Amino acid sequence: MKIHFECSPKTRPSMQFDAKAVDAVLAKTPGLADGLEFTFNSDPAQSDAYLADADVLVVSNPVDLSGLDHRAPKLRWAQVMSAGVEKVIAHIPDTVQFTNARGAHTARAGEFGITTLLMLNNRIPAFATQQRERVWKQSPQAIVAGKTVTILGLGALGSASAKWAKLFDMRVVGVTRSGRPHEHADEVHGMDGMAAAFEKSDFVLITLPLTPETKGLVSREMLDRLPAHAGVINIGRAEVMDYDALADKLRDGSLSGAVLDVFPKEPLPESSPLWSVPNLFLTPHSGLDDPESFAINCLEIFAENLEAFKAGAPLKTPVDKAAGY
Repeated sequence: MKIHFECSPKTRPSMQFDAKAVDAVLAKTPGLADGLEFTFNSDPAQSDAYLADADVLVVSNPVDLSGLDHRAPKLRWAQVMSAGVEKVIAHIPDTVQFTNARGAHTARAGEFGITTLLMLNNRIPAFATQQRERVWKQSPQAIVAGKTVTILGLGALGSASAKWAKLFDMRVVGVTRSGRPHEHADEVHGMDGMAAAFEKSDFVLITLPLTPETKGLVSREMLDRLPAHAGVINIGRAEVMDYDALADKLRDGSLSGAVLDVFPKEPLPESSPLWSVPNLFLTPHSGLDDPESFAINCLEIFAENLEAFKAGAPLKTPVDKAAGY
């Protein structure tokens, strides 16, 4: 069985995979690598030659997978080494099993999620704005315990953040597609309960993937539901929220602050008005990657899926193509 790893030259170092790392992870399961042939490529000009013979494809974004059904006629399983799949899902044939690497960010997501909540509670974005403007204005703040965070999405990212929020004695309200109870949430609502949850929120933390259902979900009208003292965080996907509306509300003071780690276009263009929005703290899509563990985490998820694939069992992290994640 031929397994091909395809990376782009633009792939971040923390998402690069080589034979040595793959061998080290697969060696933890005796016999897992038996009968397998691995290839690695980061030159787009050579991609088709490798894809033509691949039974399994492992992808690190951004890679052009258009026409994959013709370019990889033997393909039986595609593994994307990221949680988000919106850039590749349309190119994966229905006959091909499809998995992602959800869970690889979990530890980092929890740490970064609580960091951003504490930043907003302690008015760090506002103080950063005052520093730029050389304004001295004291603003004491109550502790975060007892305050309410509404978390949109309780997958790996949202669950990790919810766990940390409970450690700080926050009240956690989840909004998910299913509305099922969650061990780290005080209450969970379906998507139809989002507006009511926003009205009672001190903070909103967005961890949702980008799907047709979630695109534009946090609209201007939804942001208007938030109390003026509330703060917003997005560590999911930028297109889930109306950033123009967010900027307007930060400028007129009808929201107190925000932290954004994801953007519609990255790197964020120098011409973007977001750079100068008051009480907005920008982080350059760096909140979730741990350079020391991310690649290994992804490979361990791949190894679990590989073991299941060889055994003809259900894969561990399947992507629901209809749902988009």
